[in-house]
Amino acid sequence: MVIKVNALNQQVYAILKNKILKKEILPGTRLIDSQLAKEFGISRTPLRDAIRKLVENGLVVPGKNGKGYYVYKPSAKDINEIFEMRLILDIAAATKLINTIIPEQPDILDKIAQFDEDDPKSDDSFVLNDEDFHNALIKFCNNSRMTEIYADLQAQTRAFRSVTSQDQTRIDKAKKYHKKIIDGFCSRQLGETIDAIKKHVEFSRLDALSDYSDQEDI
Repeated sequence: MVIKVNALNQQVYAILKNKILKKEILPGTRLIDSQLAKEFGISRTPLRDAIRKLVENGLVVPGKNGKGYYVYKPSAKDINEIFEMRLILDIAAATKLINTIIPEQPDILDKIAQFDEDDPKSDDSFVLNDEDFHNALIKFCNNSRMTEIYADLQAQTRAFRSVTSQDQTRIDKAKKYHKKIIDGFCSRQLGETIDAIKKHVEFSRLDALSDYSDQEDI
C-alpha cells in the first residue's frame, strides 16, 4: 500500500500536534526537521509541511530572524497583554452591536442566537466553534481594522485554545459563558453582556496562565 504525500503530511501533523498538546515536546523546544524526519523514517518534505501547518495553528513559531521553528512558549506578560486586548475589543464590539448595529439590523440577533444551537465537542471542533463565534461578533461591527487586529490576536491565542480544548470541563464552562453572552445580546442588555464577556475572557486568561505556569519565565 502506498501512502499519499498529503496523507503522510496529515499523519505527521497529527503526531506532532498531539505531542505538543500533551507536552511530550515542551514549549520552547526547537523542531529540527532532519532529526524528526529520521525519527519518523520519512523525508523532510512532509515534515516541513506538517510544521508549516502547526505554525498556521499557532502551536509553533518561527525563530528570531526566521531561523528554525520552535514550540510556542508565551510568557505571563504575553498572555496578560493578549487577553487584555481581546477584552477591550470584545467589549467595544458588544457596545457597538447593542447600541448601534442591532437596532438597525435586528436580523443579526438571529445569527448570534444560532451559535447557541451548536454543540462543539473536544479538540478542533471546539476551537473552530469558539473562533467562529467571536469572529462573527467582531465582523458584525463592520470595522475592517478591528477585524484585522482581532485576527492577529486570534492567531496568538490559538495555542491557548488548543490546549484548553483537551479538557471537557473547560469546554463545558466556556459553552456556559457563550450562552450567557448570547442571552445578553438577545435581551439587548449591554451590562449583562459585558459582564459575561469579562468573566469568559478572565476564565480563558487564567487557564492559559495555568497551562504554561511550569515555564521558567512565568
